[in-house]
Order: sequence, then C-alpha cells, then structure tokens
Amino acid sequence: MAALAVLACVCAFVVSARAEAPYRFFDWNVSYGDINPLGVPQQGILINGQFPGPEIDCETNANLIVNVHNSLPEPFLLSWNGIQQRKNSWQDGVAGTNCPIPPGQNYTYRMQAKDQIGSFFYYPSLAFHKAAGGFGAIRINSRPRVPVPFPPPADEYTVLIGDWYKATHKALQATMDNGTQLPFPDAILINGKGPNGGANFTVEQGKTYRLRISNVGLENTLNFMIQDHNVTLVEVEGTHTVQNTYTSIDVHVGQSLSVLFTADRLPRDYHIVVSTRFTNQTLNSTAVLRYAGSSFPAWGPPPVVNASDVDFSLEQARSIRYYPSHHLNRQLALSNGYSRVTELVNLTWLACRTNLTASGPRPNPQGSYHYGSINVTRTIRLANSAGQVDGKLRYGVNGVSYVDADTPLKLADYYNLTGVFHMGGIPDAPAPTNGTGLNETIADAALQNATAVMDSDHRSFVEMVFENNEDTVQSWHLDGYSVFVVGMDKGVWSEQSRTTYNLVDAVARCTVQVYPRAWTAIFIALDNVGMWNLRNGIQQRKNSWQDGVAGTNCPIPPGQNYTYRMQAKDQIGSFFYYPSLAFHKAAGGFGAIRINSRPRVPVPFPPPADEYTVLIGDWYNATHKALQATMDNGTQLPFPDAILINGKGPNGGANFTVEQGKTYRLRISNVGLENTLNFMIQDHNVTLVEVEGTHTVQNTYTSIDVHVGQSLSVLFTADRLPRDYHIVVSTRFTNQTLNSTAVLRYAGSSFPAWGPPPVVNASDVDFSLEQARSIRTNLTASGPRPNPQGSYHYGSINVTRTIRLANSAGQVDGKLRYGVNGVSYVDADTPLKLADYYNLTGVFHMGGIPDAPAPTNGTGLNETIADAPLQNATAVMDSDHRSFVEMVFENNEDTVQSWHLDGYSVFVVGMDKGVWSEQSRTTYNLVDAVARCTVQVYPRAWTAIFIALDNVGMWNLRSEDWTRRYLGQQFYLRVYTPTHSFRDELPIPDNALLCGQATNTSGLPFSLY
Repeated sequence: MAALAVLACVCAFVVSARAEAPYRFFDWNVSYGDINPLGVPQQGILINGQFPGPEIDCETNANLIVNVHNSLPEPFLLSWNGIQQRKNSWQDGVAGTNCPIPPGQNYTYRMQAKDQIGSFFYYPSLAFHKAAGGFGAIRINSRPRVPVPFPPPADEYTVLIGDWYKATHKALQATMDNGTQLPFPDAILINGKGPNGGANFTVEQGKTYRLRISNVGLENTLNFMIQDHNVTLVEVEGTHTVQNTYTSIDVHVGQSLSVLFTADRLPRDYHIVVSTRFTNQTLNSTAVLRYAGSSFPAWGPPPVVNASDVDFSLEQARSIRYYPSHHLNRQLALSNGYSRVTELVNLTWLACRTNLTASGPRPNPQGSYHYGSINVTRTIRLANSAGQVDGKLRYGVNGVSYVDADTPLKLADYYNLTGVFHMGGIPDAPAPTNGTGLNETIADAALQNATAVMDSDHRSFVEMVFENNEDTVQSWHLDGYSVFVVGMDKGVWSEQSRTTYNLVDAVARCTVQVYPRAWTAIFIALDNVGMWNLRNGIQQRKNSWQDGVAGTNCPIPPGQNYTYRMQAKDQIGSFFYYPSLAFHKAAGGFGAIRINSRPRVPVPFPPPADEYTVLIGDWYNATHKALQATMDNGTQLPFPDAILINGKGPNGGANFTVEQGKTYRLRISNVGLENTLNFMIQDHNVTLVEVEGTHTVQNTYTSIDVHVGQSLSVLFTADRLPRDYHIVVSTRFTNQTLNSTAVLRYAGSSFPAWGPPPVVNASDVDFSLEQARSIRTNLTASGPRPNPQGSYHYGSINVTRTIRLANSAGQVDGKLRYGVNGVSYVDADTPLKLADYYNLTGVFHMGGIPDAPAPTNGTGLNETIADAPLQNATAVMDSDHRSFVEMVFENNEDTVQSWHLDGYSVFVVGMDKGVWSEQSRTTYNLVDAVARCTVQVYPRAWTAIFIALDNVGMWNLRSEDWTRRYLGQQFYLRVYTPTHSFRDELPIPDNALLCGQATNTSGLPFSLY
C-alpha cells in the first residue's frame, strides 16, 4: 500500500538522566519451518520455532532488549506496531530507518515502552515476509500503582486474526512485482489456526475475561463476534476508551484493541466468529469459546454480519471514545479529575473518543492533555490513489508512489548523504482532479515513483486529513505516535467539515481507518524527533399555568371540563401524561405522548420499520381509594401485586409483531407508582437512542433499567430465528421480584418462546449505576431544532447557587411522612401559582425549604437522616430567573429515589455511591451529560444536576415514587423575575379555574411593561 515518511527536525536536544526502568531480555531465532494452518504444509516464518511468534509481556516503561538472530537465507527486519520509540526512531524496524539484518547475523533492538500501556503487535516489515508469519503480540501492562478503569479480569487471552493465503509469500510478492493485484485470500487465521482449526478459549461461568485482539493480516478488515455474548470495548492501542458494549466489533488491518466479556450464558460451547468485511465474497473462520465442564458443542450455524454494511462500521468507529468525567474510576486521584473544558469544544459530531478520566500509563487522567485548545500550525491532506507506472499497478499518496532506497532514510539524513530521498517530495494536498467530487477517480491522476519524505517542524501541531476516493477501506499507521482521531465521515472533506470535529475526547491511537469514499481527520503533536513511516418531560415553556398539578391548577370539578392549551415547544421524544391528584394514578388514566421531529430536522438513526409504545408499571389489586386510605392512616403500601405492560398483567397477552431483519423503535415509559423496572427482550440487544427528548450516545444493552417516571426510546433489530421471544419486565432493588412477560412475535412464527423468561439480578445496584453513567447526550445530533444538541455548553457556565436536597422519612403526629431537608409538603386549598399571581398571603411559605439539609450526627452513611424531625409545611423555594443552579440530591436511605422537575430538562452531571462533598465536583461530566426531566438517586448515594432557570413559573419538584410524593416528598420551585412581560411568561389563561382564596379574584394584579 501507499507509504511516505515524515521527518521532524530540531535544532538542539537535551538528554536527561533518570532512574533506570526494569529490563526485559528476549533472544529470538528467526527461521523457516513447516506450518499447517489450512491443513496442508506451508513454509512459514517461525520465531523460536513458534507460529505465531512468542508474546512480549511487560510493564509500562520497561526496557525491551530483543536479540534477533536471522536464520533466513535473506535479509530480515521486525517492526513494532504501536510502540512509539520515544526519541528513538533508530529502533523502528522499517526499511526507512534500519538496515536489514543480513542472513546468518543478528541485531539487538533496544527500546523502551515509554509511557505506554495496551495491546500491540510486532511483524516482519520487509518484502512480503508478513504473509508467512513472524508476527506476535505485545502486551504492555499498567504499573501496579496506576489503576485501569475496570476490575481485573479472571484471565486475558491474545487473539491474533488475519487473512491468509495458501501461496507462499514469495509467490505473492512476485504477483505484486508483476503489477497485478493479489487474489482474494484463502482463509482467515485465528492465532495461527484456520477455519474450524481448533483455536479454543476456556472460561468459567460467571467470570469476566479480557481479549486482546490484533488484526495482523495483509489487507482485509475483519469482524469479531462471540455467539450470544456481548463484548465491551475498554482499550484501543494504549488508550482506555468509553466502555461501550457491542454484539460484534470491526478490527481494521493493523489495529489492536481490548474487549471484556462475561461468561454469563449456559455452560456449553459457543462459536467465536471472525469474518471479512467490505468484500464481495465473505470469508469466515471460527474458534470455540468453551465453558469449563461443557459437554455440548456450539449449536447452529455460526452467526454472521452484513459484510457490506459500511454505515454500521462507521457508526461503531464513531462510538469509540473517551469516557467523560462522570465515569471516574474510584481508584483515581480526584485531584486530577476532569474540569471545565467546554471552551475547547466545537462539536457537531462525536468521533471515536477516549476515557478522559481513566489513567493512562501515568497516574494523571488521559483527558489532562487538552489537544482541542491547541492552534493547528499546518494542514496536510493525503489522498490515496491507484494507477499504472511503467505498465504496472502502483498505489500512491498525493500522486507519489513510494519506493524503498538502498540506504535507510534515517542513516542518510544522519550522515547528510545526498540523492537517497527527495525532501518535500510529497505535497501537502492532492493535485486537483476533474472537480466532480465523489464521482471522480483520483486514480486518473498520473502517479510517479519516488523515495519521498515530507518535512515537518518539531513541536508543530498538525491537522492531517486522509481522503479516500476509492471503494475499499483504507487503514493508515504512523510510527512513533498516537494521533487524535478527531473526525470521520462519508463524502468529500472540506473546511466546513472541521465543525464536526471532536475537540474534547477523541480517541488516541496509531492506526486509523478511512471508509470508502470518505475521509478521516487526525491531529498530531509532533513531539517525537525522528524519521517516521506513515503507512497505510413536556416543558410548558413560559406556561406553568398548564402544568396540571395541585400547586398550579385548580382541580376540574365533577361534571365540568377544562381545556389545556399548551405547546410542545422545542421538544421531541417520548413522554407520558397521568392523573396528578390523590391516588388516581393507581387506577389508570395515564397514556403516552410521542413528539416527533419535524421533517427537516433529522434524527440520528435511520427510520425504523415501526414504533411501539410500551407503558410499564407496578400495579395493585386494591382500589386507588383503598391505597389512599392506607397512606392516610400513616402506613406504608404493601408490595405490589403485579407489573402491567400496556395495561396487561403477567402473561396477559401484550404482543408485538415484527418482521425478520427489520429494526424497530420502542418508546418505554415507567408509569408505575414506586418501583424501578428492568426491560429486556430474550436473545435481543437494545440500543438506547433517546431519553425524555434528548438523543443519546447509542450504547447497546442486554437489558435496561427504567426508573419510575422515566421515559426512553430503544432500537432493536429482529435478527434472530423467526419464532416467539419473551419480553420481560421485572422489579429492581426489591426483596422479592415481580416479573411480567409479553411476546415478541416474528411474523409467521409457529414456535412459542422457549425456556423460562430470562432474569436479571434484582439487587445489583452497581450494574444499574454504571448503566446510568453510560447514558450521555449525543452532542452532534439535532434536537428539536436543526442545531446540534451539543451547541449549548452548559459546562462553561458559572454556577450561581448550590442547592443540596436530602430525602428523609419520619413521623409527624404519629403518622408516616416523607420530606425534603426536614420539610414534608402539604397541599394548600389554593394553587400556589394563583396565590403568587394574585399576591394572596398565608397560602405558602416562601423560603420554607432550606438550601441544604440540617446537620445530623456527622457519621455519614451510617446515620439516618430520618432521625431529624420533620415538619409539615406548604413550602416554596425561591429562585431567580436566568440563574444557573447546581442541585445535589442526597439519598441516605436504602431505596432508590426518583425525582422529577416540571418545566425543565436538567443536565445530569454526576452520580455516585457515598456522601457528596465539594470534591465530588471533580467527577462531574461537563461535556455531554444527558439532559432529562426525571433522575434517579441510588441507595446511600447522590446525583448532581445543573439547571439553567430560564423558564419563569411555579414548578413542582417531586418524588416520582407516588407514596413518597403523596406523603410530602415534594415542594415547589418558584422561578421569579420582577419584570412582568409576556416575553418571559404567558398570561393567565382566560379559562383558568379559580378556587380557594382565589375564587373571587380577576384581572391583572400588575402592569405590563
């Protein structure tokens, strides 16, 4: 493939002495030998008699001394894919830096895994040796004192995958030398073994394992999957990533990554499948994942992916990213946490990204280097092309096809040898073509052979754009560096494309892919001197009059009517309505609200084949009046009798019919009274795309928690055998578990759902907490308006007020009550909004809710806030219009809390177990926190939100647990402006119902100006 070299020059250098790091010594003999990956003997390249070669296993900063004896009858070199060779391009092991090791001689590589961790590999870099073997894995582990952002796995396995030919490497090289393309490969190897060749991985049920996967092949992108298991990406080429979960993952040629998976299925054998992507025909190879003690072989044909689906791969690549700061590993030093960086942001698209708060090879978080704030000093555009030179096929970059010189370029540069290479031989941009964009072929431009070098300055900061106008995926690697992959998309790159760059948490890696007729952009800080090879809720805006709660509206009297007039202003998404008085909600009266995007404002996923509403909630056999009487008597409600799915009970016949191969959207709302519910579809994954009007990062889950009062949308694809499958909804965080099932029915199915319905661990709070943390805003997707959701940089706004709210339970007059900061809310006979509007006194207590809970006994999580006395009051918290508030919900009880604020979406910037403190702010996500109207707080934990108080009115802040709300865990937040203007708040409706002290009032109590 096309290649070029980049030279970074510096006038002076300083050598600093440091304490020596550990040394690892390796003595390798390279020879030919017989191998049989495809069942017939082939000549392969062995290292110490092994194919693949031995693994290098070391720690960060280790000095690696590798003595290579060349027993081949021809020259040989090894290169170290991904090892940055800091200040040491002499050891890079490619023809441009090193003389080959002559036959019968040896060379000792001396290099340091300096400030690197992760998964890499080595390979022979001369001629076509790589097609005969000689490759192996490199595993660089973190130092013990530097934590990784996931628990230690039960074990780790190396998985080397790559395309393979029956022909010898010399025959393949001759094909290329004759100017013709290589044929389609014969097979895919997995750890040196061919299709069904016996590569096995043994695991124990219930344990989690790490796979370090490298594509060591010649030219094909490969897809990796494990039958009926998901994999969670945790690292790519030394960068810890956001821990997204996938059913399969693409590994482009030359790339390395690490995934975790849990052996959480029945103990038997399962297929591991590796298949080619973006090829006219598909090659598959399988290995076996074997559960210890298994006596059952893998069942059915191996699963397959759509080999031609570029969009799937592109979106997956975009999802690989830094985990923002709210997902701080508990082992990290909080003082190094991620802080406000949104001044760096110009995001309308999220590229592959990194875990900003995880430690890299050093203890400081990966996100502490703010590449997005550095001025670019040079832009380089590189277009790959194919053409003919002297009647033979050649590939090139910007019209230049690289040819090796007889002298390594590094030596020629060091010794000032002339005539070896052409400095400046690669232009900074491709030559103009016929100007027709994607319909033109850059290959039409003439190619010329040259030993070309591109010059660059030390410490410059370069934007490099790879432009691919061909119909194949390209894969580019830069020795000596990790680069920030800031953007990629289909189509033609232009300066406008920069508006889509990820300037916050782009993933850093050494090998990047460029999709067919697409582009990829990277940023590089040229800090490594040398000669380096580059190869290939309905918010009622201004209208709390229509909020429909006792604090804003008079009830509709029996036999009368009331007309709500409201606008779904600047909102899209999934919501629901419900009766808000007394315990009516326990009798029904709820339904779904679906707000669709306008046709000209795109949503960030293809239109589904159909959409279904799924209303789930706990339910009682008792009437709502009986339940209300129970509460009025000061006792808790009993455990519910069932869960309803769209109004139908357990096994009650709620069915959803789908067609095989199509994708569907489910809009799910928890309309119940008090319980968190888990939703899952047997043998199907769901991809979260929206929560309460916010398009999210599209993470995939096997099941998803929906807390009471919350709404969300998921996509799923009917990609299984055509039969019936269980849809299971079950209670979470309860001593006993309730389940309810519906049926997902494939059209034409004649087979009922098999086996017992799958279940989740009802008490696993950590699973739910981590899932909640993974839900983040898709910064670049359009919301209800065409501008991206991420264009509002909430993380850069100064907080003007902090409010801490602690829920509690206690007794008032011998009856059970719930409260907030020691106050248990009681309804007044007059809606608070009317009392405020007409200046009626004695209806509510302004300032009745303090900004923080009263001090307790100071013992933290072992104390019970309920010990503090509760008092009943009709309490209102005052606030100023356009203030920016930090609100922290503190839950010192053993149940999950669910809070809802009418009139607003809030940014959920942080949540964790334990006691909140000011230091907790260092863990906040100030970049892409999800915006929603209902948030959960886990047992003995906290949740922090940011609110821009831009919606004037009287707004109910309440527990969505209806028992707690009914018994006082709520209050009202008045957002006030002294300026009476319809610009800020709409007038009282002309049909407003008047009651209580407001019965005989009318007119405007103020003048407009």
